[in-house]
Amino acid sequence: MARKKQDVHEVVAPVEKAGALTRTRKSALTRERIMVAAAELMREHGGTGFQMGEVSERCGMSKGSLYYYFADKGELVRAVFDRAMDELVADVEASVARASSARASILALVRTVARAVRPGSTLTLALAHGIWDVEREVLPRIKEDFDHIISVLEAQIERAKGEGLVRPEANSHLVSVAIIGAFAIVEYAGEGVDDGDDPEAFAHEVLKVIFYGIGLHE
Repeated sequence: MARKKQDVHEVVAPVEKAGALTRTRKSALTRERIMVAAAELMREHGGTGFQMGEVSERCGMSKGSLYYYFADKGELVRAVFDRAMDELVADVEASVARASSARASILALVRTVARAVRPGSTLTLALAHGIWDVEREVLPRIKEDFDHIISVLEAQIERAKGEGLVRPEANSHLVSVAIIGAFAIVEYAGEGVDDGDDPEAFAHEVLKVIFYGIGLHE
């Protein structure tokens, strides 16, 4: 009899586990659908001025169900922002990993960042309009991720020194901070890559600054 109970348990446990995994996947897909809708609304509104009711309507779900996944709009904006930053960091690392030279890696990195902070992008909208109410939670994340991107660019500039493209005495960290910092405030400066601009040409302009500077003499 004891053996029979054990057999039942051995059958039921995997079924329960499979059901839990299915619910987890469904929950993750629903959360993703909500974040996609919020990102779309951010682009349409030109910022985070959307209402949670708009998100629930777009997702075809009740506001009560929406609040099950995100307690408020601030939490939803943070989630969209966090994913945009995760994608940027992953894209930066991938672009550098595929490059065959320092010049190519720096160009690819600059191009990747330029595209991520284009006016109207999810990341730019979150940075420019969505962080002030939740800055305590968001600002440390901004610093951590941009510090990482700066360190990647710095390593590539050091690599460029070894390839004879950059002066040995150049301050790689300062150059990297200046370049990435400029992108970080591009929305406020009103410059950078507009929708009608060519991000490739813009990246090459940045590359010229890195390799040649702006002075006529040292």
